Amino acid sequence: MEAYKFKTKVSADGTIVVPEGFDVKNKEVEVIILDEIKQSEQRKSMKSFLDKYSGILKGMDPDKAKEEYFKEKHGL
Repeated sequence: MEAYKFKTKVSADGTIVVPEGFDVKNKEVEVIILDEIKQSEQRKSMKSFLDKYSGILKGMDPDKAKEEYFKEKHGL
């Protein structure tokens, strides 16, 4: 199966226009629709994620934490 990628806009009546040069007439196709997030919304969500979780592992030794977890899990 060949894959093509292009950007287009869904019209007000719900029609998707395939650019010229793509011969998809009478072919079965799989359509994946991605709703693009505006750049400012993406930055805002990333900033809120970083604000929430930054520093959560600061001053922690991951290897020591793994060791303690396995000791507790296996009753050692």
